[in-house]
Amino acid sequence: MCPRLFRKCSLQLSAAASGLGLLGLSACETHEPAVAPVADKTDTMEIRLSPQLKGSDEVQSIAMAIDLSAPDLEAGETFLTMAIVRVMAPTALTDPESLTVTDDLGSVPLTIEEDPEDPSDFRQDRRWLVDRDTAGDVEIRYTIEPRIITADTRPGPLIDTRTELWGIYGSGNTMLALPEDGWPRDVRVEWDLSDMPEGARAASSLGLGTAEALVTQENLNNTFFMAGPLKSQPESGTGDFVVYWMTPAAFDLKGAATWTEQAYDYFSNFFGQDADAFRVFMRTTERFQGGGGGGYNSFIFGTVEGEDRDPDEVRSLLAHEALHHFVGSYGDGGGAGGQQWYSEGATSYYTIVLPHRASLTSLDQFIDAFNAHALNYYTNPQSGLSNEEVTARFFSDSNAQVVPYNRGPLYFALTDYRMRQASHGEKRVDDLIFRFIAERGEAEAPVAFWREVVTDALGEAGGEEFDAMMRGAPLDLPKDLFGPCFDGRSKTLQDFARGFRPYEDKAGRTRIGPVTPGSPAGQAGLRRYDIITNPETLEAAEQAEPGTSVTLDIRREGAPLTVTYTPWTQPVEGLQWQLADETPSECHL
Repeated sequence: MCPRLFRKCSLQLSAAASGLGLLGLSACETHEPAVAPVADKTDTMEIRLSPQLKGSDEVQSIAMAIDLSAPDLEAGETFLTMAIVRVMAPTALTDPESLTVTDDLGSVPLTIEEDPEDPSDFRQDRRWLVDRDTAGDVEIRYTIEPRIITADTRPGPLIDTRTELWGIYGSGNTMLALPEDGWPRDVRVEWDLSDMPEGARAASSLGLGTAEALVTQENLNNTFFMAGPLKSQPESGTGDFVVYWMTPAAFDLKGAATWTEQAYDYFSNFFGQDADAFRVFMRTTERFQGGGGGGYNSFIFGTVEGEDRDPDEVRSLLAHEALHHFVGSYGDGGGAGGQQWYSEGATSYYTIVLPHRASLTSLDQFIDAFNAHALNYYTNPQSGLSNEEVTARFFSDSNAQVVPYNRGPLYFALTDYRMRQASHGEKRVDDLIFRFIAERGEAEAPVAFWREVVTDALGEAGGEEFDAMMRGAPLDLPKDLFGPCFDGRSKTLQDFARGFRPYEDKAGRTRIGPVTPGSPAGQAGLRRYDIITNPETLEAAEQAEPGTSVTLDIRREGAPLTVTYTPWTQPVEGLQWQLADETPSECHL
């Protein structure tokens, strides 16, 4: 999901302060169970993707061929569904009339229905209904085209279909027209790379090249596809943890992949899950176009061509998304699903805790990460929103959007503290999360079920503390929250709040992206598309003392302007932790 997170430790939050809105939140996609539900009888389906190049260096289209065993549809039944828009990402099928269906009797006439336009661009679907009964097996044929990207393209979840080098990547959400009924299915994914240069490879969330799996419709919609000059680690492209990319990274991607593979092994043992293979896809763009997003047994993240990145940031990002594979979520997922207090909260908590338990991070890295969460929690003006309000504002307010990523892990750290206190160190919040994961599928109301879990362990006080967190009441964080190795101290805190994300246009000029309403940048009169002629000043601002003003020289519609503003949140009191003067040999983390 994820929006970029703190500056030093992860990708999840720093973009939130930039005012970008949705950046590709893992919660915008559903982190599903690794094993699809099993039916007594399953239908079969074959999907063949054939990228077609324009010249020798750019994919122009992808011919899609979907064959499935006899669906036995009756006239008037809805056969196929496909997104028109899914969380701001448009469909790759530009001409819905061009989709054809044939069976043993020949062409099957179709009627197209479309949902009303969704003003929020969250979800709008298209359906194809058959106008006569079908006979025998069915063939579906259509052609999709990669999205045309401009400097004005709004960042969002990484589920659109795009080109990169002479390759292509996309998500089932924008690529696949799928049967509405008959799931789960045995699905076989095949690739025809004959139009691509020698050495082309292809992979999907299901595996390298030709791959088969028993999946649901949701699994396939949340499947990533990538083909072209595909590189991977391991080089074979196969294994329990694989990273795929096309453009060489300007940072140590292989090192991050090796580290995350070790963390993934620990996660698997910790949660006791015999999880399916996990695959990571990296897409590279000319300018920032989204952070990352989870898919079916997989994750995709974006990076800017030639951009160096902090190794801790990349490792934290990959660990966070790999953990979603185990922690999961509930309900419909997405910001509109209202479950991020758990899915992002627990995942962000374990992103810090488990790598340290696996001896992959130091005590300093552990506490720096929690301090970053606390800094954003205390300084975010929307940290007092209720969970319901966070859900309502999730796609319109970037500050509301990141509340679960900071309040969530601190709530779980607080619950862990309560568990240690109540059990004299014998039990942890882990015990509660294990029970929640095991039983949430049968719970009619997962929020009420978590309250039951925490109340069973900590009494009514635990339930009331959960209720208060969900209402947006301030967390009562103790100074010894993280045990004997750390001391909490009250400090005056300010967080860097640029209020927008700068980007380079095609002419190489630094421009202002969407400006966060109510931010210091917005109040100072900065506007989207303003050209910053002294970008080096902006780059240095984040390293300045908190509260330091910055003066930007800008051009707006050809006219020069000078704007001075303070890119920092208002000062507030909050806790930060540091290593204790006398650190015991065991920290019990």
